[in-house]
Amino acid sequence: MGTGDTRCGRSSTASGRTFRRCRCVRSLAAAALSLLFLAVEAAPMVGAVTYAGDIAALVQVKLAVNTASVLPSSCLGSWNFSVDPCDALASPQFTCGIDCTPGIGGELRVSGLRLEPAGYEGMLSPYIGNLSALQIVIVSGNKFGGPIPGTLGQLTDLFQLDLSANYFTGPLPESLGLLSNLGFLSVGNNLLEGQIPVSFNNLSKVTEMFLYRNRLNGPLPVLTGMRSLTYVDASYNNLTGHLPWGYPAGLAILALGQNQLAGRLPQLLGNLNSLAVLDLRSNQLTGSIEDFIFDLPSLQQLNLSHNAFSTLSTTNLTGANSQIVSIDLSYNMLRGPLPEFLGFMKMLNVLSLRSNMFTGPIPYNYALKAANSLPATNQLRQLYLDSNFLTGEVPSPFLTISDNITASFVNNCLQMCPQSLSFCQGGGQRSPIECQAFFQTG
Repeated sequence: MGTGDTRCGRSSTASGRTFRRCRCVRSLAAAALSLLFLAVEAAPMVGAVTYAGDIAALVQVKLAVNTASVLPSSCLGSWNFSVDPCDALASPQFTCGIDCTPGIGGELRVSGLRLEPAGYEGMLSPYIGNLSALQIVIVSGNKFGGPIPGTLGQLTDLFQLDLSANYFTGPLPESLGLLSNLGFLSVGNNLLEGQIPVSFNNLSKVTEMFLYRNRLNGPLPVLTGMRSLTYVDASYNNLTGHLPWGYPAGLAILALGQNQLAGRLPQLLGNLNSLAVLDLRSNQLTGSIEDFIFDLPSLQQLNLSHNAFSTLSTTNLTGANSQIVSIDLSYNMLRGPLPEFLGFMKMLNVLSLRSNMFTGPIPYNYALKAANSLPATNQLRQLYLDSNFLTGEVPSPFLTISDNITASFVNNCLQMCPQSLSFCQGGGQRSPIECQAFFQTG
């Protein structure tokens, strides 16, 4: 591949994260490996058991790594091509980093590439695509940079691909959509840009997909073709557009927080009977939080905070059959009275409704649940109602609760919030003038 001289420097991401980006002059050791590569092609080793094409590809994988980052005690440091790789797996000469399985004709094929997080710098060589029997590629937690090689799409037997926690840049290769046997995909915590390829909808066997903490933009494509998908995390990106109107039926975790998604919650989310976690925090979602969200039979964690929702539809909801443990609807523009049904959710123990425009009194059943006095329901252990426009008095059961609950009622329009209560500490109530102005204009 390229042989030009380079320099080493440091760059910073938008988040202040510092990383090392190097193109380094080849060392004598790297030059020796190049000669060895030619020797492998010209004259295979006597008694070799590994397919010669795999050995040649492994040589190139090592050549693409900055030799200064390869410690002798690391897996790459143990790669010694004077011996046959698969034949020496159990020897001190070639000890780790690859898996081998029998191939056609009696030769062994390299089926796994597992590089431990040892601080490897450099690029992931496009020659990795020549390791055509690869089933597993794990290089997470290193300092690999440059583009993700599109030749990975040639690895049709691949079922696990983990490139997370590196410094890969550029777009996600469209060719990854050709990996028809892929079951696990993680490229999270890199510096990737561009859109999520539409071809990903062809990955029908992927069960978990991690795209979090990159710079991906554009819309989230329809995922209905990923019919095995149970877990998708594309949080902390720059995704835009509306939420897709189609999802795999077995989806259990949908994490799209910290993006720029807009529009309303799709009604089809109500069909996801396996959904356990819905995290859409810190987007630009609007409209109503419909009651179908609270009726999802498997939902345990709901986070819609830091959006622009304006109404909360609670028609015909009792909360009696809900499995939800945690709800965060804070930092929206929700109006009206506090939903009473939330106090009857038997599993709920964390509720945050802070920084909205809720009015009226604090429901009495909230206090009973916090005091662990509601039969057949778990105790409410965290309750954040601060920075609303609630009125009336604090319900009496709150006055006798011990310290096993964390709550805040400050910055409301409550008639009285005793400073002896921890719930009322850390700030006062809004002034009468501010409260009156809100109710006159609201």
